[in-house]
Order: sequence, then structure tokens, then C-alpha cells
Amino acid sequence: MMAGAHSSGAFSRMTALLEDHFGGRGKGTAVIQTHDFPDHDAAASAFALARLLEKRGIEVRLCYRGIINSFSLKTMIRDLEIPLHRVHGTVKDLRSAPCIVVDGNPTNTNARPVTDFLFGVVDHHANSGVPGCPFTDIRTNCGSCAAIIAGYWKEERRVPDRKIATALLMGIEMDTDFLSRRVMKADMDALHRLFFVGDWEYGTRVVKTSLSTQNLPAFEEAVTHARLQGKMLFSRIPLETSQEVIAILADFFLRFREIFVTVVIEDEGAERHISVRSRDPALSAALIIREALRDIGEGGGHDYMAGGVIDPAVSISEEELFRRFTDAMEKTGGHQ
Repeated sequence: MMAGAHSSGAFSRMTALLEDHFGGRGKGTAVIQTHDFPDHDAAASAFALARLLEKRGIEVRLCYRGIINSFSLKTMIRDLEIPLHRVHGTVKDLRSAPCIVVDGNPTNTNARPVTDFLFGVVDHHANSGVPGCPFTDIRTNCGSCAAIIAGYWKEERRVPDRKIATALLMGIEMDTDFLSRRVMKADMDALHRLFFVGDWEYGTRVVKTSLSTQNLPAFEEAVTHARLQGKMLFSRIPLETSQEVIAILADFFLRFREIFVTVVIEDEGAERHISVRSRDPALSAALIIREALRDIGEGGGHDYMAGGVIDPAVSISEEELFRRFTDAMEKTGGHQ
């Protein structure tokens, strides 16, 4: 199901297909997988979907690839008791189990299935293809994947418990930057239903206080290494930091009125993360990062917000990275 399609009954369709797969018994184990470097929206969506499937008698395991190095996300997972586990390659004891990818899409290179059976995709990212699997619910008219999953709870006429509602609130807050970007009706409807069910004060506090004074050197390096090219600000941070920090820096640099696209690169450590932001409708952050990282890494996201990682085996200079991003802006429709 793509944006604009009739979305009512999506969860019923998913469970009917799962029950059919399990032989009509409604019993079995499914794997729910976030995108490879999960954020709050991905973790919340996986958690809430798992708990809803369990109410239908389906056992669920939550997993992800990649690394979580966000302090606030680790805090959220710990405090809300989200059983999200990292895997390498495939889930060996459930290789044939149906895999449901949430807040990601295998066609977007950010969620390679962890079982041999891609069963479903629930996502809200644009610029993705339609995967060949039994169930898809891809709604690009939602600012967060959490809003889609909250809609599943509404469809079932169930009210999530406090921890699930808090997680969903945090997912909506993070992906819409506290309702400051790409807020859609589904996000507001979900927020209205969840606001006093969940602990919004806890969620807001954890999401907003995600930095430490130990991150100050990264801010200094980002400013020192910032360089401008037309509408774009590009900055390389020559030290190991977190994906959360570079995302915050990419958002921060976008506050300058002359800047319409920001690219911030963590250029140390085993995983060299990149965050891209855009406030120009003609310049898609997702398309820019995908083009710039072609053959040297992977990335994806939204038109206004995207992230990626450089392959650890790749050796590439700052000048070459800068050229790749300026070329990507031109190739994907940007005018410098």
C-alpha cells in the first residue's frame, strides 16, 4: 500500500496473512526488524507493533543490524524495556520466519532482511521502491512511522499501555522534530490520542537532553571544518562521536538563512556516519546522500532528513567526499 491508498484495515490484513502463513492457527513467531541504524521512531514502531501482534497470539522477536550509539535512544530502550536485540547477518534460529521491516525498506538499502522470508514492510520514507512481499503499508503522507503503528492500535480499538504510548510519542517527537517539520494529520491524530496516555514529560526530557559536555569538541570541530558551496554547508568532524551528535549539528547549521542543505560527516571510528538535511523542496536529502555514497557506503531517508554510513573498508579524502556531495546536488536537481 502506497501513500494515498486506502489504509483502513491494514493491521487486519497483516494478521490475516500471518495467520494464513502459520496454517490458520494464528500461532507462530515473526521477526520485526528496524532499519539498520535504528532511531527513536524505528524502535517505538517495532515495540508497539510487537505488543499488538502478541495480543493476536503471535510471538515476536525484535532485532536490528548496525549500532546504537545514541544516549537518549539507549535510555529509552532501557527505561521502557524494549526488547530490541542486535543481530549479525541472519537470525539463525528463525531463518525461515516471516520478517516485518518497520521504518525502513529493503529497496532503500537501509534494511536488509534478517531472515530468508521478507513478509512485510511498514514505512513512511519517500524515494523507495515497492518490495516484493505479501504485505506492504508504505505511507509517505505520515511524518513518522509511529503514527502508522498508533493507527493499528486504533483500528484494533485498543489503548496502548503507558510504556508503549510513551515510546510512540517519542517516535513522533523525534521524526517531526517536536512538530516543527513535516507534521501530517496522522501524526497529530496519534499525538492527540497518546499524549495523556503516555508519559510525555519523560519522553520530551529524554529526547531533548541527548547531549553531554563530552560532545563539545565535536561542535568545535564541526564549526572549524565547515565549508560552503552555494546553498550547501559541508563539515567533516575528524573525531569519533555519535550519530545523534552529527544529526543535531546538521539541524543546527540549517538555521543559517543562507544555507539550504547541510552535510555533516563523522570521519573517525569503525562506523563513519553522515547526516544530511535539506529545507529546499528541490533538493532531496535522501537522493543526495544515496547518490554521494554510491559504491562507497549506503544511505537513505526523507527529502528533508537523511542519514548514511561510509563502508569501513573505504579510504576516501575530505576533498573527494566534498566533491561527491556537490556533484550529487547537481545531479539530483540542485542549483548552486
